[in-house]
Amino acid sequence: MCKIETDLLLKTDGNIPIELVQALSSWQDILLNNLPFLITICIISLAAFVTYRSNKTSIASQNDLATKARREEQENKISEFRHEWLQEVRETGSKLVQTIHDCQYYTKSNNLSHSDIKKNTDETSINSLNSQKDSIEHSFDMLIKKRSEFYRYEAKLKLLFKVDEKETKKLFKVINSIKEAIGDPNTISLDDEKINTIISELQIVLKTEWETTKNRTWLKDT
Repeated sequence: MCKIETDLLLKTDGNIPIELVQALSSWQDILLNNLPFLITICIISLAAFVTYRSNKTSIASQNDLATKARREEQENKISEFRHEWLQEVRETGSKLVQTIHDCQYYTKSNNLSHSDIKKNTDETSINSLNSQKDSIEHSFDMLIKKRSEFYRYEAKLKLLFKVDEKETKKLFKVINSIKEAIGDPNTISLDDEKINTIISELQIVLKTEWETTKNRTWLKDT
C-alpha cells in the first residue's frame, strides 16, 4: 500500500484506491479559497444599499418639491383672492358713498320743493305750481331709486365682512345712521361729515386688511 500526498489523502493498494480522506483545512484557507465570492457578495450588497438610499433620497426630494409646488400654488390663489376682495371692498365702498350723497341730495331737494309749495299764495302762477309739482315728483322718484341702490351697496359691503367685526363696528354704525336719515323731512343740507367718516373708516379697514395680508406666514417665507 502506498500514500499520495495532495489536498486529499489518497490510500491505494497497488492500482486500486481503497480509502479517500479529505485533508483538514483551516478557516484561513477556507476564507482565502472563497475570497472572490465573498468580495462579490459585498460589492453587490453595497451597490444595492447605495441604490436604495439614492432612490429613497430622490423620492423624498420629489415629494418635497411637489409639496412646495402645491403650497406655492395655494398661496398664489389666496393672494389673488385677497387682492380681489380688497378691490371689491374699495369699489363697493366708493359706490356706497356716491349713493349716500345722491340720497342726501334728493332728500334735501324733495324737502325744499315741499317748503316752496307751502310758501305759495293765491298769486302764485299755475306754471310755478306745475314746476314745483314736477320738481317734487322728480326728486321723490330719484330718492326712491337711490335709496334702493343704497340698500344694495350697504348689504354687499356687509357681506364682504364677518358679522360683528370689531374693525367695522364704527363704519356700519355711521352707515346705519345715514340709512335712518334718508327721506327725513327735516333734512335741508348735505352731511359731508358722515361721508368723510365713512371714507376714513374704510381706509382704516383696508389698511388693516392689507397689513394682515402682507404679514401672512407664507409671504414671510417668500
